[in-house]
Order: sequence, then C-alpha cells, then structure tokens
Amino acid sequence: MLALLIALLAAPAPLPQEEEPDGGCRACDMQGVKACKKHPAELLPYEAEVRFCSAAARCAECAGALTLDCGKCDDGPASPGREKRRLACERWLEAGSDPEKLFGRPLLRIETEHFEVIIDAELKEGSKTYDAHHFGHYVARELEAMAKVMDEHYGATPGAYAGRTRIWYWSNPEDHARVNREIFGRNVESAMKFYGPKPASSSWTGDTGLENKALNVGMNAVHVAAHLMMSAMFRAEWLNDKKAGWFDEGAGHWYEDMRFQRTATYCMDESNSDLDWEGGRWRVAIKNWLRKKPDAILPGLLPKLSGTLWPEEHGLAWSLYDWVVAEHRAQLKPLLMGFKDGKDARDLFREHLGLTVPQAEEAWRAWVEKTYPERDPKARKQLAGPARSDDGLDEE
Repeated sequence: MLALLIALLAAPAPLPQEEEPDGGCRACDMQGVKACKKHPAELLPYEAEVRFCSAAARCAECAGALTLDCGKCDDGPASPGREKRRLACERWLEAGSDPEKLFGRPLLRIETEHFEVIIDAELKEGSKTYDAHHFGHYVARELEAMAKVMDEHYGATPGAYAGRTRIWYWSNPEDHARVNREIFGRNVESAMKFYGPKPASSSWTGDTGLENKALNVGMNAVHVAAHLMMSAMFRAEWLNDKKAGWFDEGAGHWYEDMRFQRTATYCMDESNSDLDWEGGRWRVAIKNWLRKKPDAILPGLLPKLSGTLWPEEHGLAWSLYDWVVAEHRAQLKPLLMGFKDGKDARDLFREHLGLTVPQAEEAWRAWVEKTYPERDPKARKQLAGPARSDDGLDEE
C-alpha cells in the first residue's frame, strides 16, 4: 500500500542498489513517510489515477497527500513529494467549483486529466449502495478509459480540448434545476448539456432511465461525455446542426457500448428515456435488420440531425461509426473537422474514404455481414469492479 502512495508523490528514481537511501528507516521502508489510514483501502488505486479528489483533500490527517510523516525518523526521499502534494491539494480545494460556490457547501469533486466530476448522490447497484466518493471514482475511471480511446482515435491530447469536460449528477431535482438556472442560465428541469467551450452536463440521478442506479448513471455519463468531448475537440463546435447526427450520435453510442457492451442513452435530452431499441445490444439486431432491408439506407440517414433519429437509426448510426472505426480509423479526425466546417457527408466520404455514398453502403453492409457475430457480447451488469476485455466479445 505504501508503495502505491509513494507513486502518487512522484518520488525520485530509486538509488542504485549499493547506495543507502538518504533518510528514512525500516519502519517506513526508508521513505520517510507512512500511509494515512483514514482512506478506504479499496479506493487507493482509484486515488492514484486522478489528479485530485475532494474527499481525500479534506482529510484532517494528511490533507490529500495520502501519506504522513513517518514519526520515527527524519525526512526520507518521499517527504518532499508528500508536502508538495499536500499544498497542491490545498490550493485546488480552495479554488472550488461553480456548484460549490452556488450552494455554499462542500461537494464530492474529482478532477482527472479530461474531466471534472461532481457527484451529490448515493447510487444503488444491486444490494449495494455507493456513496458519492466511491461512485465518483468509479465514474471517473470509466470516463478516462473512454477518453483514452477517443484520444487515440482522433490523435488528440488533453490540450486539444476547449477545457476540461464537467460531468455533474444530483440526487435532489431541485438542486439540479437550480444549477440549470443559476449556472447555465436555463430555466429547465431536464438534463442539461453545454457543448463547445467549457463543456458541461448536469443531470438528476432519479430521472427516467437513470433511477438512481449506478450502472445506468455510469453508462449515461460515458455517452454524454463522448458528445461533449467531440464538441470541444480541436475547435469548439457542436455537430448537431451540421447534418452529422449519425456521426455525433453514433460516436456516443459507440463509446458507451465499448465500455458496457450495451447502449441505453438517446439524444436529445440525454436521459436514458423510454427508448430501448433491441435492448441496446445491436450487433445481431443490425445484422438481421440489414438482411431484411435491401433498399438504400445511407441517403436518408446521413443528413439527419441527432435529435431526429428514429430508435432504429440510432443503431444504424452506431454501426456506421463502428465500420469507420474499424476500416477508416485514420479518417475520423478529417471527418469530424469536415463536419464542423459544415461539409456534406457525401463530399466527405468521397474526399476521405474514397467512396461514393452507394459504395460506402455496400462496403458497410458487407463488413457487418462478415464481422458481426450471431450472438451479442455479454453486457456488463455492474459499474464497479473489472470492466470488459479490450475486444469485448465474450458471448453469452
């Protein structure tokens, strides 16, 4: 455990084996610090993955450093890192967030490389109840795993985005509505998203389809975050009014499915809503759909806005994005920027895929028929714990 905490502090490289460490004692593994025991042991790996966590930073013993002075020896090689970490947590905590300033009370806030996560709720997972601290870390891990893949797909770095994406969830619908009014300037009670510069999302965890369930909220967070990140990537601009609904919504479903092997979030209001086409498990459904529908699909699908897609068109959009990821991954960024420039899908397909729309549909249909299985992968049943393998193709 102590070794994990030392890694958090960016301790200097180990000395050569023949040299004695400078300071420390056997009680602290020659480091000069010991673990702070006020933190849940199961969350220490999660704490190591994030930049800051308000629950850790508010610890009266270590102030977020997660370690304490050894007490039995003078400073060791890890001591400077412990103090540096403590001061950084103090400054971050004092800076606060817009919701904390609005409500005048502390909130569970986690900052990662790409996200600010605020959770003011307890969530259910079967017979378990996760407090905000645990749930916040579980969601942060899912979001960063998604963001890592998106960065790889688009050749992006955290600096390519117009700000850290803010993902907020509230158990009290009145608090959520107040955030909408006083931070976002919208007098609405539904889930709220701000795309482009300073991307943000606020949702009530008891909303339709979320129902205060950890898995539902986690899936929703990944889907929504994918939209927000794409809107903020390279140049802040939302795709919804660019006649690129298949690309925008297909991406949201794709990254959600990548993490959970099921998708349950539908635009526009971005709650899980009452829509549930084919249970959100689409490989078999799309394969069968295309077999039964020989008429051209893409000419009608490609120009649609996100909010005008029918339930089955969400599945088709996901599959088309799936095909682009598999067969034309290097063209994802050119397609994204082309759509942000207001270009038509027909022209972008010809320019970057080297295909007309009929040729693209033929290639996509053939790829689906060849690659989609006869049985869908198992869907994840819980948010906490191990996620799927990279290919996600374990079958039921």
